[in-house]
Amino acid sequence: MSDDIEALKKEAMAWIVRLTSGEATTDDRDALMRWRARSPIHEEAFREATRLWKNMGPALSHYAEPQAGFMSRRTFFAGSAGVAAGAAAACLGLSELGILPTIDALTSDYSTAVGQQKTVQLTDGSTVTLDAGTVLNANFSGQMRKAELIAGAAVFNIAEEPRPFVISAAAGISTVRQASVSIKHGAEDVLIDCIDGAVDVECRGTAALQKGEGISYSVSGLGEKRDLDPETAASWRRGLLVFQNRPLADVVADINRHRRGKVMIARSSLSASRVSGVFHLDRPEEILAHLENTLQVRPINLVGGIVLLQ
Repeated sequence: MSDDIEALKKEAMAWIVRLTSGEATTDDRDALMRWRARSPIHEEAFREATRLWKNMGPALSHYAEPQAGFMSRRTFFAGSAGVAAGAAAACLGLSELGILPTIDALTSDYSTAVGQQKTVQLTDGSTVTLDAGTVLNANFSGQMRKAELIAGAAVFNIAEEPRPFVISAAAGISTVRQASVSIKHGAEDVLIDCIDGAVDVECRGTAALQKGEGISYSVSGLGEKRDLDPETAASWRRGLLVFQNRPLADVVADINRHRRGKVMIARSSLSASRVSGVFHLDRPEEILAHLENTLQVRPINLVGGIVLLQ
């Protein structure tokens, strides 16, 4: 039995090498989903391989050995770890273009694709509305309700009960018992908006938010409290992106969660440029036109929906 498990782990690692090689296809994605669904042991093998990959990265690619009939059209994993890393560096993979899910999305409890939004109900009766390109894990115990927002943005409507609800995102945590809170990963910070109730935010310090207040935090700690405009809080739920003096890097990150392809900033000096405006999610090209006019950037359109801002 142990030999069978080890064989499945090697197959799972081969799948991960494939998906991160920059050469994966949608057929590979569908085949992987079928492989994972074959048994609970297949699924556990994939999740364990993913944990190892996150901790040690492409150095583990030697662990994946060709299996009979497995991805036979290409023996991408036959070489060293540098082969997969080089392929990923040479071109953007389909996961980066929003066509294939990321490894985090494949192994998370809840996730959304590029341009997709959905609402999920947790086991305690709380609901979470996920914006596009969002990855979320939930882990409840007898004493605590925990959720981890790995990427993207979400609005949590927390059901009242004795157990606190703790939401981690990047370097901080937010603790609530009954509240509605919006949390969003920015390019370099996390934004917390208390839509209703009360939220305690901790990141190298603590802040208590009441209804109508917001705050951001980064690796350097908490920012200043700000008054929350109810019309702009989690505006993506109404099909809008609203930016108030946000860095260009943050705007580009939001565009990439809602638009297939990849917008990239060619000059690092542009990343901190400030952007304000209200835009429609279903018309992302208008955002690019606005950036061209206000920041005097020149977008260069490449194949696959890739746009370079310079």
